[in-house]
Amino acid sequence: MTSFHGYLKRAILSFLGIFLAQELWASEQSFRVCYEDRSHPPFVLGGDDQVPEREPGIFPEMISASLAPLNVSTDFIRRPWKRCLALLKDNEVDAVFPAIYQKEREALGQYPLDVAKGEGNPDIDRRLLRVSYMLFAREDTLLKWDGKAFNNVGMSIGAPLGYVVVKRLREDFGLEANTVHSPEKGLSLVAEKHLSAYIIERNIGRKLLEKIGRNDELVELEPAFAEYDWYMMISHKFYSENKGLSENIWDEIARYRRDLIERKFEIPLSN
Repeated sequence: MTSFHGYLKRAILSFLGIFLAQELWASEQSFRVCYEDRSHPPFVLGGDDQVPEREPGIFPEMISASLAPLNVSTDFIRRPWKRCLALLKDNEVDAVFPAIYQKEREALGQYPLDVAKGEGNPDIDRRLLRVSYMLFAREDTLLKWDGKAFNNVGMSIGAPLGYVVVKRLREDFGLEANTVHSPEKGLSLVAEKHLSAYIIERNIGRKLLEKIGRNDELVELEPAFAEYDWYMMISHKFYSENKGLSENIWDEIARYRRDLIERKFEIPLSN
């Protein structure tokens, strides 16, 4: 009799354990996030389609940590940037990062909005980070940039494919960016006098130059070519089905930024 009661007790406990595990699994929501398949240290580390288990970069860590208190597990995938945007538009991923606000991108997904300022105004407090895009050039460059116009452009200016700075070069200055090369290769080509300059976010550019051992060969032309806020965009489908959760995700991201990364990596807000 005693052995039967022991067996029954173990069976009940085992059943309860399975039940509780199923309940816990069911309560945790999955959140699929796409980001670029290139290394952009310190924000994104590793290359190709691999998501490093250790030290994936500041932004994957930031997003995972921000979602954890909301009982949401993060499933990261890596693709070329334009592919990430296409997946977001088709609701095949729940979010992408980092995205600069553009009116036309509202058709692709949802930005965190500032309700107080009215429809279509992104909430800068819920950004990932505010950043500067710099022109990296040789110290002996003839290229001139005063914040309003270029002189002595000479060779092409490089920039990453699909980035907003490519559009700005074309529309504001009539220049077609060379988007063939990765940022790492592009910076090397500037040092080797095959490109006039390469436009990349300041922190990323500095880290890449350090990585390839050419940080003494290039300089950052002042002023910044552009200053932008980076956001995590959420798919229209996820947002419509989980509006409250989506807003909470952006709130947690803002809290993480203010507490842990703002002072170290962000330029001062000009507005």
